[in-house]
Amino acid sequence: MTRLSKTSLVLALSGFALSGQAQTVHELEELVVSASGVEQKLTDAPASITVIRKEDLDKKPYATLLDAVRDVEGVDVGETTDKTGQGGISIRGMGADYTLILIDGKRQNNIGDIYPNNFGGNQFNHIPPKEMIERIEIIRGPASTLYGADALGGVINIITKKIGDTWAGSLSHSRTHESNDDFGNDDTTEFTVTGPLIKNRLGLGVRGSLYNRDASQPQYEPGIDPNGNPVPRELGFGSGGRTVDNENVNLGIKLDYRMTDNQDLTLDYETSRQTYDNEPADGNNPLGTTDSVSRLPYAGYALEQEFTRKQASIRHHGQWGFANSDIFLHHITTSNDGRTLPLTALERLQYQQLDNDGASDADIEAAFLPRPERVLETRQTTLNAKFDSLVGDHLLVYGAEYVDAEMEDGAFGMTGSGFSDGKTQPHRQWAAFMEDNWEITRQFTLTGGVRYDHHNIFDGHVSPRLYGNWDVTPEWSVKGGVSTGYKAPKASDLYPGITGFGRQGTLPFVGTPDLEPETSVNSEIAVYYRHPEGHNANLTVFSNQFRDKIESGGSILHCDDANATPGDCANLAPEWNQLLGDGQTFSQLVNVDKAEINGLEFAGRYWILDSLSIRANYTYTDAEIKSGDNKGAPLAGTAKHMANATLDWQVTPAFNTYLTSEFRSKRNTSTPRGWDNSIDYPEFYKDYTILHLGAQYAVNEFLTLTARVNNLLDEDFTSYETVYTTEDGGVTYEPNYIDDYNVKAKARNYWLSATLSF
Repeated sequence: MTRLSKTSLVLALSGFALSGQAQTVHELEELVVSASGVEQKLTDAPASITVIRKEDLDKKPYATLLDAVRDVEGVDVGETTDKTGQGGISIRGMGADYTLILIDGKRQNNIGDIYPNNFGGNQFNHIPPKEMIERIEIIRGPASTLYGADALGGVINIITKKIGDTWAGSLSHSRTHESNDDFGNDDTTEFTVTGPLIKNRLGLGVRGSLYNRDASQPQYEPGIDPNGNPVPRELGFGSGGRTVDNENVNLGIKLDYRMTDNQDLTLDYETSRQTYDNEPADGNNPLGTTDSVSRLPYAGYALEQEFTRKQASIRHHGQWGFANSDIFLHHITTSNDGRTLPLTALERLQYQQLDNDGASDADIEAAFLPRPERVLETRQTTLNAKFDSLVGDHLLVYGAEYVDAEMEDGAFGMTGSGFSDGKTQPHRQWAAFMEDNWEITRQFTLTGGVRYDHHNIFDGHVSPRLYGNWDVTPEWSVKGGVSTGYKAPKASDLYPGITGFGRQGTLPFVGTPDLEPETSVNSEIAVYYRHPEGHNANLTVFSNQFRDKIESGGSILHCDDANATPGDCANLAPEWNQLLGDGQTFSQLVNVDKAEINGLEFAGRYWILDSLSIRANYTYTDAEIKSGDNKGAPLAGTAKHMANATLDWQVTPAFNTYLTSEFRSKRNTSTPRGWDNSIDYPEFYKDYTILHLGAQYAVNEFLTLTARVNNLLDEDFTSYETVYTTEDGGVTYEPNYIDDYNVKAKARNYWLSATLSF
């Protein structure tokens, strides 16, 4: 039986079984499309894949993509949080920059850093409402043959629902209520409406969501120094746990047009907006220094931060007998509004002179305020064409992709004395790819693939892969292979000049035009077990050899510096050297040569009764830089040990309850700035386990109620240790803080949700 007919049979059986009794559902195998671009059984897919179904999403709080994937093996959402309290998604220890996000196969990642100064978690918030999602597929490990850049760590593909032949919709509202008033509550409202405008010809889908989060102001318990004096400490923003008022709005519309019996055309438009309050309070600037006379020369932020994304696509599906086609044109624009341009070097010199001369606030304001807007925007158009053909025992998947994009940043045009408007960094890349899924026997399939990428700055690069799937018995399967990854530097990293600022707009960062693309060679082997009663388990061992990893840590002198080396210096403008003086270095990114990631993943589910099951997973990750100045250092902040477990009980057909746990251990620390080097800083943060208790009740066929207690045992993530030092014989003491946890997660809270379906 060919792979295509196998898939058709599974689809037919799935449709039949789902119309039967609920207790048989867990015996069916998942179908996935992300690994090869065609529908396959999970165990037949040439990659390590996890599927999150809509019914699983419905049971837990969902405000960002992190909420959906946090308990998946190999996935870490706790490495850090940004200034707005948003986290990132790291797969197999690679960091958030190496996770490719797709919506129905369409790329969502930005080609440059438009969230500078620690705002990067916002990229995971531009997602469809939960009510529009059919399932989420997660590929752990590189998938560069089909998807190219950004997929070195893995791929998350959000697959939305198709428009049906009858009108249907849903309306849901959820609220998280905090038991500790230091943390802010949040509310989410979502809706979907889908149905035929012209039966069997034209369908319409409309979707939307509104998310509101109140500010959080968690407090540390004050310390007591050796003299008995209280030592207060304030939490910072982001990983410090403090957040500001935040609103996210998402709206979208889809039209499905059935051109013929074997051709479909889909048009889709979506807009998403996130806003964050940056209004100063009690002398505090929450997210960044707002522009005002009292804060000069520090500058760079308006009173409100807004992150927007608009995207539109047209897509054609065709079935031609000899092949199936999937062709789409997709445009996406992402903007970061609310940032302003810092003072130029010449303005800084002028400010110093006015300040020394005792100028009035009015004179200073007239000279330097308001600041010009700093444009931060990426514009990206992608044309993708993919085909699949069945030729004998070969299922061929082949196609091409062209990406035409650019990043605009007002800082790109910044010189010593002024600005040059409209400075952009282009990013153009085309690729051709092909995969052959060769069913050598009914039990063994070999997948070979190759992708050729050509970047407008770099030469072409070939990324091959080879993967095998062996059904040893009806219960046991073995699969594994070797793949390669390739990722060109971001457009912002390559710009030959100023690319941003640190120290609240007073110290420039510079690009590195000679950065090399990052590459990797990755191998894995996995064993899968499926019991006829629905029990299942899988074990995967993986190893990634990483070259030319791009990291911060480089520094370069100004070309006007007396000690600068010609050809190895930053040519920014003489005013910067006049302002900052000789010896001032500018930060830039560098290739660190080699890194290695080794790990193990386990996942399984056991049905204790037809209505009671336990599922669990465990991940071990060891990621280390193998050469360069940071040799021996961890590659990222992923915990070495991660485990999740859920006891799930379907009490009645209408009522479900579950208890889930999260365990994290051996997460590397980083020594904070200003740390007293005479004191040893711990290598790891503290281990922790948190529990969540949830329940769901279907009142009738239209109304479903869901509730969950998060952080059931009220684990305190604000705890810390203080080490005191003295330089005056104990008259006064200087506190040195050691945080127990890298992220200040919320205290116990209660999530309630109601969904009305019609």
